[in-house]
Amino acid sequence: MTRRPPTDRVRLGRSCRRLATVGVGLLVTAQSLTAQSGVRATKHNLSATATTNVVRATSENEVCAFCHTPHSGKSDAPLWNRGYSAATYTPYSSASLQGSAGQPNGVSKLCLSCHDGTIALGIVLNGPLANPSGSIQMTGVTGGGTLAAGATNLGTVLSADHPVSFTYDVALSTADGELLAPASLSSTPLKLFVGTTAGVQNAMQCSTCHDPHTNALPKFLRQALRGQTTNLCITCHTKTGWAGSTHQASTASVAIGGVTATVATHSCMSCHAPHTVAGAERLLRDGAVASVSAMENTCYTCHKSGGVGQNIQTEAAKVSKHPIANSATAGRHRPMFITQPPTGLPENVLLRPGVAAPDPRFTDAQHVECVDCHNPHRATKANMIAGTRGIDLNGTILSNPRNDSSAAGISQQYTICMRCHGDSYATALPSPMASGLTPKNKRTEFQTTNSAVHPIGARGRNLSSNLNAQLTAAGLSVNSVLKCTDCHNNNAYSGLGRVTRVAGTPSGPHGSTLSVLFRANYRLTLGATTYSSTNFTLCYRCHNEAALFGTSSNFRQGTRNLHRDHLQSWASNAGAICASCHYNQHSNVGTPKTSYVINGVTYTTPPSSTPTRLINFHPNVYGQSGASSRPIWTLNTTTRARSCNLICHAANGTAGTGRNHPPNNADFTYTPPATGDVP
Repeated sequence: MTRRPPTDRVRLGRSCRRLATVGVGLLVTAQSLTAQSGVRATKHNLSATATTNVVRATSENEVCAFCHTPHSGKSDAPLWNRGYSAATYTPYSSASLQGSAGQPNGVSKLCLSCHDGTIALGIVLNGPLANPSGSIQMTGVTGGGTLAAGATNLGTVLSADHPVSFTYDVALSTADGELLAPASLSSTPLKLFVGTTAGVQNAMQCSTCHDPHTNALPKFLRQALRGQTTNLCITCHTKTGWAGSTHQASTASVAIGGVTATVATHSCMSCHAPHTVAGAERLLRDGAVASVSAMENTCYTCHKSGGVGQNIQTEAAKVSKHPIANSATAGRHRPMFITQPPTGLPENVLLRPGVAAPDPRFTDAQHVECVDCHNPHRATKANMIAGTRGIDLNGTILSNPRNDSSAAGISQQYTICMRCHGDSYATALPSPMASGLTPKNKRTEFQTTNSAVHPIGARGRNLSSNLNAQLTAAGLSVNSVLKCTDCHNNNAYSGLGRVTRVAGTPSGPHGSTLSVLFRANYRLTLGATTYSSTNFTLCYRCHNEAALFGTSSNFRQGTRNLHRDHLQSWASNAGAICASCHYNQHSNVGTPKTSYVINGVTYTTPPSSTPTRLINFHPNVYGQSGASSRPIWTLNTTTRARSCNLICHAANGTAGTGRNHPPNNADFTYTPPATGDVP
């Protein structure tokens, strides 16, 4: 067959279209006529007739010629009239992406021939009569004829755009666990590109969500982005625990993406955008600063001063905080990861089936993100950590959101903290930390079998009635189990006892004006010359000051109360603080400064069978031989007598100064009353 010259092909194409429009329909189908009619009122009408469009031809009046030609078109789409970009794309990637999103292919590659900004819009295979070589003069474009920078010019870096060109089949939906089976899409407006080519067949493409021929919905979408039950995202994605979660049900009204509606109505669009800013991860809306991932910015859309949610942004800017974002911790982050690996798997593994290695992209400095403690798809007001992975005191990984059948998720708060402050502390935490303290393994410290432990995860070892009397005013008892946030919390929570939610004030270890994220003041330095209860407000949140200093206190030498004497009566010449004798408030594990003599046997870590009342000494407390030796605490379990053998209150930490507590001296031996002195 003789190939027609370009001019003849254009004439024939125009003749065919004219015949079709008068009903002859020789070459153009009714479907294409409908598309042509629909596209006229959209921004995809690039012809000169589209006078309201900024981007349009200067003289070419054909509507379809910018994408289609009746002869010699590309085979990827019906009579495709454009070439392909030679660009190499950076596709979307994520450790939780089950599909394989490589270089765009199929329909997506056709869309990108305009929307990646590498090919002039007027360059077509078969051009107009005046310039059949393939160039249509355009207005509203760059000097090179491409789309101007903006939302419609996606560029070649697609890492912040919904992945395309991956096979969406039963195997994918099964492996992911939160994708609907592809058969479910047959009854929705969304379309999988069928095709026959391996890697393209049954693929998710741009045209799955966008219909280029109609703007019945904004941005050529096939289905609305917002709504409770029919929005575009949940057509494919089904998130465990979403129904009834705080974000799903919120009636707070907020402007997002130029639309004001309730958070519930915005639905997925409250936090995500199919095409977002450069550097953003997981399609988080505006989740980047200067093209560097800043996931917290998405949360701050609502959780800021004047926002519809709790003001977390202000908390995160306090002097003591979890390091969510600053110049030292900018970069990618492993969201929803856990740092205690399952048996046989390496550290820092995303806990989901089929993943047996850490994601190599995550090499940034240690920091946390909101999603490390909160699952935004499952959190509720009653349980803000629902659906978040954790590690219990046995080292067992808990609550994988992909297969955890419990809608409530984890109820023990401490398990969240153990992800970083447990077995993985050496790699998850900087040393020293911002507080100046050296991190330790808190999972080891909070074991319920330790000789002394603050009760996290289970009740403590000290069940005495004397201790119980100190706790009752705060609504606690020796059987109470605490949360980490009972001590480490927003400093606004200064009331007695456990921290409970107060309307309008964020609860949690987001930030505090006090050191070590304390909720109330706790003096850590020696040398106070006068007693002030405000130095130890944190302790007095639970331990009633009057009961602690009273005649029934279990820390006694004869009729004297040694708590009161050390902190109050001797303040002018002692300068003692609670941490002088209880330096590690968590437990008596990991306290290399103290030796324990139990019934004549010396230990560096006291035996679990012997309650030691959280006695472990401050670094400025020395043994009898000075800085090179360890202070000693002695216990006789038969007589219940305790004694201290040390030099304390050392001036500026200098050995050889301070008060000498010699061994076997009656002045430094004390025996609490038998009543109430039980393990």
